[in-house]
Amino acid sequence: MAPTATAPSSQEDPNLSEVGHYVVTAHPSGAVMTAVKCSFLSPDSVDVAIAKSTRLEIRQFIQPTADNDDDDDDNDSTEQLPLLLTLPINGRITTLTSIKFKHSKKDCLFFTTERGDYALISYDETLARMNMTGTAGTKANAASANPRSSAFIGEHYPVKTHASGAFTSYSTSVMAGGRQAECGPLMAVDPLQRCVALHVYDGYVTVIPINKDYDINTNVTKGLTTGPFKDAYHARIEERTLLSMAFLETSIDYLPQLSLMHQDARGFQHVITHGVDVKAKGMVFLGSIQKEKEPSDSSSKMPAMKMPPKHDRLKISRIDGGSATLIPIPPPPSRNSSKLGGVVILGQRQVTYHSTAEGITRVVPIAPSILLSYCPVMENDGNATPNVLRFLVGDEKGKIHLLTVLRNITPEGNGDGRVTTLHFDTLGSASASSALVYLGRGRVFVGSQFGDSQLVKILETPVPVSGGGNDEKKSALDQNTYLRILEEYTNLGPIVDFDLRPCINSASSDSASRGKVHGEVGELGKARDQHRQSLVVTASGVAKDGTVRLVRNGVGMREHAAVEMTGIKGMWGLRRKFSHDDDAFLVQSFVTETRILGVQNAKDADVDAMEQEGDTDDDSEPEGGVLAEVRIPGFKSMKPTLFAGNVMVGSFDLLLQVVDDAIRLVDSETLEMVTEWTAFSGDGDDDSDDDGVPSMITVASANESGQIVVALRGGTLLYFEVNCDGSPKLQRLGVVCLDREISCINLNPFNSLTPSASESGMDIGGDRVAKKSAMVAIGLWDDFSVCLLSLRGNLINPILGQILRINLAPGGDDGNGGFSETETEHNPDDLAGSASQHMMARSLCLVTLDSLASSNNAFVNKKTFHSGYEQ
Repeated sequence: MAPTATAPSSQEDPNLSEVGHYVVTAHPSGAVMTAVKCSFLSPDSVDVAIAKSTRLEIRQFIQPTADNDDDDDDNDSTEQLPLLLTLPINGRITTLTSIKFKHSKKDCLFFTTERGDYALISYDETLARMNMTGTAGTKANAASANPRSSAFIGEHYPVKTHASGAFTSYSTSVMAGGRQAECGPLMAVDPLQRCVALHVYDGYVTVIPINKDYDINTNVTKGLTTGPFKDAYHARIEERTLLSMAFLETSIDYLPQLSLMHQDARGFQHVITHGVDVKAKGMVFLGSIQKEKEPSDSSSKMPAMKMPPKHDRLKISRIDGGSATLIPIPPPPSRNSSKLGGVVILGQRQVTYHSTAEGITRVVPIAPSILLSYCPVMENDGNATPNVLRFLVGDEKGKIHLLTVLRNITPEGNGDGRVTTLHFDTLGSASASSALVYLGRGRVFVGSQFGDSQLVKILETPVPVSGGGNDEKKSALDQNTYLRILEEYTNLGPIVDFDLRPCINSASSDSASRGKVHGEVGELGKARDQHRQSLVVTASGVAKDGTVRLVRNGVGMREHAAVEMTGIKGMWGLRRKFSHDDDAFLVQSFVTETRILGVQNAKDADVDAMEQEGDTDDDSEPEGGVLAEVRIPGFKSMKPTLFAGNVMVGSFDLLLQVVDDAIRLVDSETLEMVTEWTAFSGDGDDDSDDDGVPSMITVASANESGQIVVALRGGTLLYFEVNCDGSPKLQRLGVVCLDREISCINLNPFNSLTPSASESGMDIGGDRVAKKSAMVAIGLWDDFSVCLLSLRGNLINPILGQILRINLAPGGDDGNGGFSETETEHNPDDLAGSASQHMMARSLCLVTLDSLASSNNAFVNKKTFHSGYEQ
């Protein structure tokens, strides 16, 4: 809430009294802070939880089938990582991990924010189903019946909050620590799901014990001391500057072993491991001896956990400078299962593996780089080769590397299982990654803070880098890549600089000059230019991911496919039968011809596009589901089509084509022409005399009930209907001559103006009805209005008599949204000086809107139109 401004003094400028601002997000953040692989939406789904500043996105991986897995993914328009859920978070997310309880098949998400808040959430299928199908009253009644149920808190988001709060709020359970961690916050989860460790404050590790017996389907109780977590505590540590931490994989008999990478006052980096004693609420430091104590709960069947032998506890000093990440490695699958695992240390010049229990250290040198992210490579079935461990590693230059850890295990399972070799191979380049998630089947999500996030595929064989060329100075690794980008997700950040540029129309200067003579129009044009939308030019990204982008608010469009076609003027979809739901033909009108694409199958063999004259080979019979060029014998293919559509009159199922010199009706079964009206001969069942001069058809429109309106050169408008007495015939019911050329026509029927069932047409299977229109909308060249003409003759308005004239000129309306009940005479000189001299309707579409969509004008609510303007 903005503060109340004090009254300005008499000497102050009243415009300076504003003290508050309204700020709204025009474009959500696209920078990926962290990401985790989980099964959040369902037990069997492969989901990716992505933290983007104050938003949490859930994307689901659509696994490719075995048949098309090796196909070219560029030809597959199916989105492989669709966005299914977006959750707003009250705070900037800093850490994110998944936790699975023993009684649940789905994962929960635990995250912390920049201000020290935390939350544990899960996906609620019942609430999601209620939001999709339930009414507001049902939700309100359910909420009033159980006001303490957190399932109805934030009903628009199908999540259940199991624990939430701030660490500093629990003074009895969690001490208020010192200053915030310089390299934090850091988070690690015990592999056996016993506790969560966080480094939030310098000199402390916050430990949150996990209640593994918690059932996420039961009622939720907030707080740290009950529910999914037990009492949390701060444990003091001697290491001050922590760079990374990770839990080692150990036996259930041992206390959780937390490895810490820290830096001393002289700049040297070390790795040390401490035990986490959850029952004693403390840390068992390296070198200390754990005191044997009886369990506090005598009824507990769990044996007391202990520290591993002192000589097995992991420790290494003076590692490679610049190291910042620890990767835990499980212990070797040997007979001695009590040994601890080791860690892989990612440095700037080398990658090191160390295991104190095994007594070995392996080092592989790498090119100088800063390694930012990593993820294990494991398929979703959980099967892994015991002698090989693989990790994907990303650096600050955007390169993706494959780290391979080889063990001494034979295919028969023999060997001591010790790590023998490390391999570090470069796969290719992508965006500089802040998070990597291996999804399976070679797909990897690359989340980035410095550029667009990507979905990439790891190829089995290298391919040349696109656009790279052959540069002798480049190595073979720079000229080839094992990565293919499948999808990209826009990220405008980080925006290092931007500029605001107004979108000024080229006609604005002319409008300003004309405004001197026509003051009212000029002021209107000036006001419109002041409210014109601005364009933001941003310098986005870092290093190789840097881009210059143009941003403007509006409706976004996503292009799925594009085919280059020269000279195309219009397209219409036709159904083979009026009752069919899917289109069977795509009529394409070009400048000098008409082409038709059709879905070929055995039933449509007579319209086979591959059939050539004299070709009777059975091998040319088309297969089902193939889209190819076909031929409809009743259509004129050597003329451009002005309109095409389905027509249902009585029992006649017809196809309609209008070209520049004829109107054709075609039987949908035989595809042969039934009747034709031509502009020069006037053939057809015409009750009136053709006393006008024959001319070419310029514009046409029709609907499914058989109403056809065409415009001839010179401004003549003709109205036809399909007469179904005996055989289909075209009957002309009206003609009117206008003072200008007609630019566009539309007679789409309004639902509210549908006539009775007897005259509206046939109801095909109760699903599709051919409805008649009571009016036709036309636009005129060099005119600022749209006319609505009647198609029902009566004493007040004859057929093609004017019902309404809609003025499009700025300042020329009557105060009711541009609608005028009578035609207004315009002075040509005034029109020539207006700010929109060449404004005219180029296209029309009659639609019916919901009556609740607007409350400004009752007429607009029931009947309105969309028109495209040409300046």
